[in-house]
Amino acid sequence: MALPIALSDDLETSFLETAATTGLLSWLNRYPDVRLDLSVRLDASKEIVSAAIRFGLCSRALALGNAGTIEPGPRAPSTTPVDNLPENPKRAIKRAERLGSWMGKAGSAGSIFSAFGVTP
Repeated sequence: MALPIALSDDLETSFLETAATTGLLSWLNRYPDVRLDLSVRLDASKEIVSAAIRFGLCSRALALGNAGTIEPGPRAPSTTPVDNLPENPKRAIKRAERLGSWMGKAGSAGSIFSAFGVTP
């Protein structure tokens, strides 16, 4: 769920107007429109998310865990500074970092899905 949100340039302002300490629930309360188009974002990103996961697994940056989860793999991530990237990828990575930080502090996967209004 994080990748389609991080890749959405139209959400840039919502990230610029927050800090790492804002938190997922506070961000979603300030910008409830994020939830409105979530299904469209998820559907539109299926191919790129699938390709990213396949690439991560093939490059060993990701690995499949015992429970079928996707985990960091044995290969270390690139140390190329984000600041050296073109502007669009740089902004997407910064949004992903912020969102990842918020999601990591939000609790379980169920809590995160619930915050976005996603039900099983």
